[in-house]
Amino acid sequence: MSIRLQLLIVALTTLILPWAGCQHARELEDALRVAQENALESTADTIALALSAQSARVFRAAEDPRPYVEEQGDLYVFALRSPPLLDGYREDWGVAADPKRLPSPDGYGARLQVGSTDRYLFLYLEVADPHFAPEPANPDLEKDRFDRVDITLEQPDGSLESYFFATGAPGLIEAQRTVIQGGGTTRIASEPRIQAYWLESAGGYHLEARVPLALVGSRLWVEARAASGRKAGFAVDSAEGGRLFMATSGLGELLGTFIRAGTRVTVVDTNGLKLGTAGTPGVGGTPGAAGELGTAGELGAAGELGAAGLDDAGGTWYRRFVTVDTSSWPMQTTLPDRMAGKSVFAALAGRPAAEWLRTSGGAEDLMLLAAAPIAVDGRTRGAVVLEQSGDQLLDLRDRALAHLFNLTLLATALAVLFAFSLATFISVRIGRLRSAADSAVGNDGRIRLEMPESRSADEIGALARAFERLLARLDEHARYLRTLGGKLSHELRTPLTIVRSSLDNLESEGARGDQRGYLTRAREGTLRLQSILSALGAASRVEESIQQAERVSFDLAELSRAAVAGYRDAFPGARFVLEAPADGCLLRGAPELIAQMLDKLVENAVDFTPPGGTITVRLERTGSNYELSVENDGPSIPDAMLGRLFESLFEHRPGSDDKPHFGLGLYIARLIAEFHDGRALAANRSGGGGASFTVILPLI
Repeated sequence: MSIRLQLLIVALTTLILPWAGCQHARELEDALRVAQENALESTADTIALALSAQSARVFRAAEDPRPYVEEQGDLYVFALRSPPLLDGYREDWGVAADPKRLPSPDGYGARLQVGSTDRYLFLYLEVADPHFAPEPANPDLEKDRFDRVDITLEQPDGSLESYFFATGAPGLIEAQRTVIQGGGTTRIASEPRIQAYWLESAGGYHLEARVPLALVGSRLWVEARAASGRKAGFAVDSAEGGRLFMATSGLGELLGTFIRAGTRVTVVDTNGLKLGTAGTPGVGGTPGAAGELGTAGELGAAGELGAAGLDDAGGTWYRRFVTVDTSSWPMQTTLPDRMAGKSVFAALAGRPAAEWLRTSGGAEDLMLLAAAPIAVDGRTRGAVVLEQSGDQLLDLRDRALAHLFNLTLLATALAVLFAFSLATFISVRIGRLRSAADSAVGNDGRIRLEMPESRSADEIGALARAFERLLARLDEHARYLRTLGGKLSHELRTPLTIVRSSLDNLESEGARGDQRGYLTRAREGTLRLQSILSALGAASRVEESIQQAERVSFDLAELSRAAVAGYRDAFPGARFVLEAPADGCLLRGAPELIAQMLDKLVENAVDFTPPGGTITVRLERTGSNYELSVENDGPSIPDAMLGRLFESLFEHRPGSDDKPHFGLGLYIARLIAEFHDGRALAANRSGGGGASFTVILPLI
């Protein structure tokens, strides 16, 4: 593995920082959740204390301690923002909830919804009765059968008053009631203060009625009757229900003075029914009214978890790394008329509480709900419920996480860039040192002592200096080896001359027959030793002559023809073939060295050519070079030996003979080729046995 790759891998380990940042973001989010819970719970408690001090503006003076039971006819009265138009439609009520179905013993379909403003109580009734029976001109409630709606009001003084709505034709009508006259007779009288609009529909009729609040006490019973006798709803004597649970007028405006944008506040009674609401949860929500909570309840540094206008898109990409598993969190169950949940129930039991809720299936759609009890005279009369979107916390987390990710990725990119640059710089320096080491020993055997980077003070510089010391010792040894042949030749020549003269003297004085054999073998040994010394001296002389040779221009083809003619006379046992261009092949160099090189190649070929074999000397032009080749019949050269044949003192012969061989011939041929800026190559002949030795020489 390269240094660059290793340093790159080391630099990439900085990517652990985003992972650590994600873990830190999780811990930060947990801490922020706790802080937001505490802050919102503290705010709810502060608002509850403020409302308990002015309970008359929150709760009605008289309150039934019994729980709200819808099945017994109890009615929740929605607070209407403005008086709706009496037209038989409820689209202008601004209430999201659908009308509640009234119970019927015989399946008569009727649905009812009740709302109020500062002055009026509004009733909206939908009846599924396709067979409409109009009211006669002089109705008799005991005998006549027609469609009508009966209502019974408990007035503020506690008395009960019954009315009914009926009509001969749809439109604006007035309530009617039965009046007992003198003598016990009865008559039907109109009540102009109570008005309604009767609207026929495809499957029945709609009734939208308006009753002054001055006529309404704490109870109301509604019953729809058909001409057939079927009915739905609650009669005054059918149950003890009919209680009206009304939202407190003006409470929404009061609550709006306690909150700021992004928070919704709701006050509920002991049944969880909404008495008033203000504000909108979520970033950028509309506050209920001007004014803010004091220091005790502000969502300050510890609890204010966001600001309007945060860009959510920047954090969405990061959320996948830090998303908290919220599948076990409860779903928000807020209804149009009431609030429920663990924290609401705890507050109604007298304990402040807060909890996180899911508003949908997504892990990011979260809502924080905090509730605190409103105590009046030591008794819990209701609770304040605050809602705040989890987007505020997520936006703050995402902003911190995005900042952390950006810094981490930038740091990682810079670290990778720096590591890659450093690795490239180190690789270049090591590459220069490697190239210098590869070329430290030249083709002529000379050793280059200077190494790049040797002046650097780091480890690469120390390595370069170690190479220089090693090469210096190798150069000393190489110089010793280069001069060893000449020294041995010089030192051994005199002892060899003494031995040879001594043998001559012994032979001239006469020797016995058995002694002559010893003298003959001794003389052969001296001759062999003389050949060795001559070869060593020749190698030394060739190296010196190469350095001192002068370059001239000569015809290489003519030199080859003259040399081959001489080889035919010198080696009659082999057949020589010359292939050379007919025209001249001009070369600038030392002709005596080229002839000596050709001699060495031919002598090598003669040694391996069988008797009667052919030696081919070929000269040809190839591009900008001359190729001078000597090919011979005979055995092939092992592939492992082809690259070493031109080394000094290297010898490879499959057999043995009586001639001394020192592995200097091809070495000398290589030195001469390199002196002429060429190179020597060895290869086996294709298609048969034998070898080919080629010297490539550049043209002038």
